[in-house]
Amino acid sequence: MSDIKIFVTHTPNRDTMKVQNPLLYNVIAGSDFQTRETTEGIYRDNQGENISSLNKSYCELTTQYWAWKNIEADYYGFCHYRRFFSFNNEKIKVSDWGTIEYDYLDERAMQELHFNEPDMRSYIENYDFLIAEGVPASCMNARTVYDHYRKAPELHIQDVTLFLDIIKEKYSYLSETAAEFFDGKTFYPCNMFIMKKELFQEYSAILFDVLGEFEKRADMSEYSREGYRTTGHLGERMTGIYYLYLQKQKKYRLGEIQIALIYNADEETEIKQEPSENVVPVVLAANQKYVPILYTCVQSVVEHAKAENIYEIYVFHTDITADSQKMFHDRLGRNHIKFTFVNVSKRVAGYILQAKEHITTETFYRFLILDILKMYPKVVYLDCDMIICHDVADLYHTEMGDNLIAAVLDPDFAGQCNMKTSDMREYCRNTLGIENPFEYFQAGVLVFNVQEMNKVVTVEKLLEMSDTGIYRFSDQDILNVICKDRVTYLDMAWNMIFDCDHFRWQKVIKYAPYYILDAYENARKNPYIIHYAGFLKPWMKPDEDFGYMFWDVARRTPYYEQILDGIRNKGGQTVTVENVIEARAFKRTRLLLMKLFPQESGIRRTLGKMYWKLFG
Repeated sequence: MSDIKIFVTHTPNRDTMKVQNPLLYNVIAGSDFQTRETTEGIYRDNQGENISSLNKSYCELTTQYWAWKNIEADYYGFCHYRRFFSFNNEKIKVSDWGTIEYDYLDERAMQELHFNEPDMRSYIENYDFLIAEGVPASCMNARTVYDHYRKAPELHIQDVTLFLDIIKEKYSYLSETAAEFFDGKTFYPCNMFIMKKELFQEYSAILFDVLGEFEKRADMSEYSREGYRTTGHLGERMTGIYYLYLQKQKKYRLGEIQIALIYNADEETEIKQEPSENVVPVVLAANQKYVPILYTCVQSVVEHAKAENIYEIYVFHTDITADSQKMFHDRLGRNHIKFTFVNVSKRVAGYILQAKEHITTETFYRFLILDILKMYPKVVYLDCDMIICHDVADLYHTEMGDNLIAAVLDPDFAGQCNMKTSDMREYCRNTLGIENPFEYFQAGVLVFNVQEMNKVVTVEKLLEMSDTGIYRFSDQDILNVICKDRVTYLDMAWNMIFDCDHFRWQKVIKYAPYYILDAYENARKNPYIIHYAGFLKPWMKPDEDFGYMFWDVARRTPYYEQILDGIRNKGGQTVTVENVIEARAFKRTRLLLMKLFPQESGIRRTLGKMYWKLFG
C-alpha cells in the first residue's frame, strides 16, 4: 500500500479548519511567523531544513520545500485549507472559475468529493502526476496565460521575462515548453498537485533552483504586498510548465483533478470550560451589522456584573469580524468576564431559518445552546436589543427544579389573545397546542435548563420545526410548544418589554388579564431588563419608551457616533425609515377601520383575522 501524504497548508495565526483524514497532514506555511501555540497534530514548516522565513515571497511553497527536504512518502500532494481535491470519477458542476463550490466541507460535501481514504487511494494510485484542473484563460478575461499575468494589477510582466531567461539558462530542455505554456490558453491554478516520489523530487529540485536564482536577480524592494508574492506566483506557473513537459514524454500516467473551494473554512470554536458554581454562562446572538447594539447591551451586562462571579459570555454569530471581537475583549474583558465568539455557520447550514417581520435569523441560534454549551447545567440567554439594569447572576441562580426553561409571561401576546377581533387565541390552541394562552412566555430572556431540555428535544428537531414556517413568532412559538407545562415563570421585571411606538401598552397589553397587566405595570417601575422588542427601537427613534436608558449606556460605548449616524443616514440598524413610515401608515389605517366598523361586526372580525394572520 502506497505511502500517500497530502499536505494541507494553513495561514499562520489563523484558526482554520483542520480536516481529519489519514492521508492529510495539516501544516502551517510560514511557521516562522506563527506566534500562537500550535495544537497537537499540526506540523510546522520551520523544522529541519527549511525556508519558512521566506513565506512572504514563496507563499505556500515553503511547505513544499520542507516536505521535499524532510518527509518520506511514495506520493506527495499539496492543497490549501480552503481548497481540496475531488476524488469523484464523475465530473461535478463547477463555477466560472473552474472550482466546485461549497459553503462548508461538511458530510454532504465530503461524500460528493469521495473524500475518504479508500476512494482517495484508488484514485491517486492510478496516476503518476495529478494537477489541479486547468482553467481557460478566457474565463479570467485574458487571451493567454501571459496576458493573464500581464493584466494582474500588482504583478510585473518583466518578472516573467526574467523567469523564462533563468529556465533557458539552467534547464534549456524546458525552455520551449515554458514559452508554449505562457503562450497557451490554459492556466493550472493554486500550486495544487499530487506526484509520485521520483517526479516530485525532480520537480522540486528544478523549481527551487529556478526560484532561488530569480530571488537573487529580481528587485522586489518597492513591490506591494501582493507583488512581493511574485515568487509564489511564478512557482504556480512552473507546475503547469512541468506538467506540459511530462505530457510530451508520453510515458507517465497524467491527469487533471477537479478542486473544491470551501467558502467557510474557519475552525469551529471548541468550548472547554468546566462548569463551576460561581460561573455564569450567558449567550447572545448577533451579526456584524448589529455589533453596535450588541456591544451596548453587553456593556450594560458588564456594568452590573459582581466581582465575586465569573461571567462566561458567548456570542453566537456567522460573520462578526476579528476586529469587532477584539473590541469586546480589549474594552469589556475583565478578570472575571471572558468573551467567546462562536461561529455557528456550519451548524445552521441547510436550514431555511426565515424569521418573521422585524425578527432576525440570529434568534434561532439560541437553540444551539443545547449542543454547544451542553456541559453547563443552566445557561442564560439574552436578546441583544436590551439594556440590563441588574446582575444577571441573580437570574442564572433561579431555582427551576426539573422545569425546562425559566421565562417571563408575554403581556403583549396575552393582550392579543384577549382581543375580541383577534384570532390569536385560536392560533395558540390549534397551531401551538396550548390551551391556556395566558401561560405563553416571551423568549427574549431565558434560563435554559440544558440537561433537562436535552432529555426531551434535540437541536436538529428544533431547527426542523423552524423550517416548517407555520409559526408566527418563530423560535419563541417553538420553545413555548416544547416547554409547555414545564416553565418556571420569572418576575416580569426580568423582561420588561417597552411600549413600542407608544402604542403597545394602551392598545394591546391593556386587554391582557388584570393580573398580567398589573405585573407589567409593576415591572415598569423598576425593570431589571428593558427589552426593546418591536419594529421601532430607540436607536431608530430616540424618544421611544425607555429610550433614555439605552442612550445613557450607548454614550459610554465606542459605537455611540456610529449609532447616531445610523439614525441620520440609514434609519437604524435593522429597519429603514421607509419601513417605519409604512408601519405607521398601516397602523393609522387599522385604527380608522376600527372606528368605522362596530366592535361586534362581522366585517371587523374578518379584517381582524386577516391582520393578525398577515402581520401578527
